[in-house]
Amino acid sequence: MTAIFKKKNFISLIITQLFLMGCSTHVVVVSEHPPALIKELPYKIGLVLDSSFTNYSFIREKDDEKITISLGKSQSELLNQTFSSMYQSVSEFITRPLRPTKSLDLYVSVIVEDLQLSLPRETSVNVFEIWIKYKLEIFDSEGSSICEWIISSYGRTQTRFLGSQEKALHQATNAALRDAGVQIITGFNQIPEIRNWINKEKAVKNESQ
Repeated sequence: MTAIFKKKNFISLIITQLFLMGCSTHVVVVSEHPPALIKELPYKIGLVLDSSFTNYSFIREKDDEKITISLGKSQSELLNQTFSSMYQSVSEFITRPLRPTKSLDLYVSVIVEDLQLSLPRETSVNVFEIWIKYKLEIFDSEGSSICEWIISSYGRTQTRFLGSQEKALHQATNAALRDAGVQIITGFNQIPEIRNWINKEKAVKNESQ
């Protein structure tokens, strides 16, 4: 009886593991970020993206389902491409240098503050939704803080257009990343502190000519 009982327990364990494996979704976000067609400003940017950002993965375990969305590589490429479109050059750093170099004009440090997702079965609408909250900290060439800026991006997709949950989550995440890129391009230089910094830099340049 003991052998039979152990065998049944073993079979039950295997079935449970297979069930849990079947309820696991892992999305590796791959996307293309074409350069924005805007006039670049003549400044050099130090983009600070630490390992928690470049390797970022969102994990949610709920109702016996595990969902993992790995978007660190894609969001890092997005930010590099976005700031490269806006400014003369971009240099990436893992940490902000303790002794800032005069060759760079601004440092922009970016972190993911939050990521949330909503599945069709959790809402009254038949869509997948993704929200990503980023915090940007901006410093001048001396390392002094200029300001912090929070952006909340959003992406959604219709389930009826896609064949799997993985594809739906991938598309919704890409939409959220594109939204973040658009917000940075249209809003970054309009931040009052950044606009004031640009005006001061222009005044200094005009005085030196």
